[in-house]
Amino acid sequence: MPTLTWIGKQAVEKHHLEIPYRLLEYDESLSVGDKESGNLLVQGDNLHALKALLPYYAGKVKCIYIDPPYNTGEEKWIYNDNVNSAEIKNWLNEAVGAEEEDFSRHDKWLCMMYPRLSLLKKLMSKDGVIFISIDDNELNRLKIICDEIFGPKNFVTCLVWEKKKKGTHLDKKRISVKEYIIVYSKDHSMFSGLIGEVSKSRETYPCINPGNGRSLRTIPKGTLSNYKEKNYYLSKGARISSGNMYLELQNDLAIENGRLKEDVTIDAEWRYTQLNLSDFAQKEELYFTRDLYLRRIVVEPRYKKLKDLLLRVEYEALDNLKTELINELRKENKDTEEINRLEEEIASLENLHHMRIDDITNLNNTGWGSNEDGDDELRQIFGEKVFDFPKPSKLLVKLVASTQFTEGYFLDSFVGTGTFGHALLKLNKYFGGNRKFILIELDEKIAKEVTSVRLKKVINGFAIPKQDETVEHIEGLGGGFRYCNLGAPLFDKFGNVLQGVKFKELARHIFFSENGVPLSEKAKLNTPLIGTYKGVGYYLLFNGILGDKTVNGGNVLTSKIIESLPKHNGPKIIFGESNRLSAGRLKKENIVFKQIPYEIKTS
Repeated sequence: MPTLTWIGKQAVEKHHLEIPYRLLEYDESLSVGDKESGNLLVQGDNLHALKALLPYYAGKVKCIYIDPPYNTGEEKWIYNDNVNSAEIKNWLNEAVGAEEEDFSRHDKWLCMMYPRLSLLKKLMSKDGVIFISIDDNELNRLKIICDEIFGPKNFVTCLVWEKKKKGTHLDKKRISVKEYIIVYSKDHSMFSGLIGEVSKSRETYPCINPGNGRSLRTIPKGTLSNYKEKNYYLSKGARISSGNMYLELQNDLAIENGRLKEDVTIDAEWRYTQLNLSDFAQKEELYFTRDLYLRRIVVEPRYKKLKDLLLRVEYEALDNLKTELINELRKENKDTEEINRLEEEIASLENLHHMRIDDITNLNNTGWGSNEDGDDELRQIFGEKVFDFPKPSKLLVKLVASTQFTEGYFLDSFVGTGTFGHALLKLNKYFGGNRKFILIELDEKIAKEVTSVRLKKVINGFAIPKQDETVEHIEGLGGGFRYCNLGAPLFDKFGNVLQGVKFKELARHIFFSENGVPLSEKAKLNTPLIGTYKGVGYYLLFNGILGDKTVNGGNVLTSKIIESLPKHNGPKIIFGESNRLSAGRLKKENIVFKQIPYEIKTS
């Protein structure tokens, strides 16, 4: 497999393993609404934040969306468009060292992205998926490092999004109206794909597929017939032809009162197995057509894959809808209220900024939104422009909807204004489900003054002043989130557990570092038995905690302590400050003792 090399690659390939595990500290004053909803907004360097989340969420995140810096070369620090910020420069200095002086901007961007993508992969569930927005500047390099990190087999698609109504004219060689969204799964064998349309209307499918090998199928007695004659007879050997296709009867075919009188065996290029055809016939989903061909009636939902071109609007669908409304308006005997309603709907179609997300069963219907829509959305919420090139919530609503995931964790580690969280709240409110967001924002000012404010307003509802001095009230979406800051690391540079670290925090770290999977969210962590994995019980003696009591000597494994530990029938690994038991006693009790802090994995 081709790989990409750049200045600093060796320094950052394993850098995510060197990042210390930090504590997450809740800030109740900045948290909003239902704080137990499971939603998090984390302020801090996303590399450290992702590492801090691992003991809690590794292997649990269903869907990730990130909109990282596009690396256009502009020096002004806009979170969405640059890797030359003071924060990133300081990090590169520490992680890479003197080589950083020779970097091109592409080297810097790759060094920034590689360890973050490596951690994001660890957070994804086996059936999970990641969407990455990007433009032409780094598309080719992003694809190569994603192949390296996620594996080329897990590449799903490169979506093309029409982002603008009018393209930028800054480039004299072209007018750009597109961006890309690279999509990878965690495990292609577990991922169900992206669904663009769920069709629930009654349809019929042909049972013959030209080009398939010819074989025999028996159509059961009683199968329905729509043939023009209610009673009809054809003898064995007859051919029923249509173009280059034909059915050949292996015995007599008799239709009586609109149904097949006896079983008939037919030679043809079949689409379905015998078992399928028999099942369709029993369910009365199989019938002879007016041409004596066979079709299947389909009534269950059909899941059609997502197209890789995401247009701002589906022009044909909008034009058809507008025509229907105009025709309805022209009909007579309408009252004033009905006329006003129709005129307003027609006007809203003409102003595509205000297209509502009203259907996720066909994602191409009403389009995918534009940067202008994202800007309008923020202006409505804040009353002014607060961010450059925000994504519209419609785009992210539809990307998430295409996964068909309705619950679990959804993560954005380059969050900006919080569009991803807004989109998930919309989906939960209007289409059901329990999708929980985890959002990470580097810039403290943006996190406090933009991201959290936006989420608070859409959760609680807000007002939009109009030019005629009236006010439009927007209903809240409900929900809530906890605001978190990155706290101190769990360990100092010598590997010692820092003062102030609590039992539950260390317990979650130990369990994850030993097994690579997080403890259950339901784990109460009020006894030294912190959890079991593959038959092994894991115990922690720390801060003198024994059960729900604090006792002297609780950090030391003694005969008295071992008798009071919760029982586990199997091997036991016990972490503690020291051990007073003999090697023979440990073997008898099926215990492996690990000393704190020296035998705790710290990275």
